[in-house]
Amino acid sequence: MNLSIIIPTWNTAEVTKKCIQTIQKHLKNFSYEIIIIDNGSTDNTVEVLSKIKGLKLIKNKENLGFAKANNQAVKIADGQFLLFLNSDMELIDGSLIQMYQHLQTNSNIGAIGPQFLNIDLTPQSSVFPKQNINNAFKEFWLGQKDKYLKYLPNLSKPSSVWSISGGALMINKDFFKKIGGWNEKYFFYFEDLDLCRSVHQAKKDIVYYPECKVIHRHGFSGAKLASSANQWRRLIPSSIKYHGKIKHYLINLTIWSGQKKSKFLKLFHQS
Repeated sequence: MNLSIIIPTWNTAEVTKKCIQTIQKHLKNFSYEIIIIDNGSTDNTVEVLSKIKGLKLIKNKENLGFAKANNQAVKIADGQFLLFLNSDMELIDGSLIQMYQHLQTNSNIGAIGPQFLNIDLTPQSSVFPKQNINNAFKEFWLGQKDKYLKYLPNLSKPSSVWSISGGALMINKDFFKKIGGWNEKYFFYFEDLDLCRSVHQAKKDIVYYPECKVIHRHGFSGAKLASSANQWRRLIPSSIKYHGKIKHYLINLTIWSGQKKSKFLKLFHQS
């Protein structure tokens, strides 16, 4: 078995079904398995997915969160490599196989991820710079782009980056276990930043692979967890866990004050 594709889902029946269908369509003649972890869905997700042949389906009684559900699936994964895939992703071709081969043949790579596309096939940001106060100051006070916020690299070839989105992240299973897997202190958000930090600590590269492209229905997986106006509030507990309380507040003060400064200067120039 080459690859175990792990997809956590929660109340996303039709979207998850579409994700699975695109995998089955584009990965023919390739050795893989699909493991679905349903995190206590209250809609018809389990019923819909149970009708799809060839899946490993884990049915949780409650929502255990992204990290814990993924780690749960790894325990039954037969693949030498793992692809953690959000349920709101869709393959558009077989280029995932080339990304797998690139990871397999380059021992310096700890984790690798594709380019994300919007539904209209325009490019979507999926790479994070190093998250620290210095980079937050550069972006929000000095106006330097791609220093703190998630961004779209201007790259056409596989390249090392600081962090990739956990929405589509491929990794060697033995290495994944060696660095401790997903950190289960996070329920939702910041798990990918934490995992990528562990990859760096293990002296491995994180690679953005734009030659593989996948559609990401951005925000769909977490849309039912909170209203769009309150989504940012869900980031706070995970941010504190990731940065520590002092750094969290210093970074957010830097961002907030920088945004206020930009707004003031804009109004000043308009007057």
